[in-house]
Amino acid sequence: MHSEKKRFLKRYLILEAKISRYRHMAFLDPRRKKNYESLILQADISRREIEEKIYSVEDELLIELLFQKYILGKTLEEISGILNYSKRHIERLHIKALEKIDV
Repeated sequence: MHSEKKRFLKRYLILEAKISRYRHMAFLDPRRKKNYESLILQADISRREIEEKIYSVEDELLIELLFQKYILGKTLEEISGILNYSKRHIERLHIKALEKIDV
């Protein structure tokens, strides 16, 4: 159950990479710019959907944890330092946050 949610959320960083690649490709091949712009728009829509799911969690701390993990690509250990909680507590909060995500 959580693996499906993690997979959904992890797509954000992949979409970021795709958008960057499509922008580069549009620069290199201006004749296909419209095609790349369409692909960028599709990826951006998917990215926003992930953001909306994160922001739908009704706990500011859990939102920040999810944002740090899946949008910024931080490890749980890094997040524990940022949020000033033990790594173990961040692991528990991560599980709780995933339970609140509806995918």
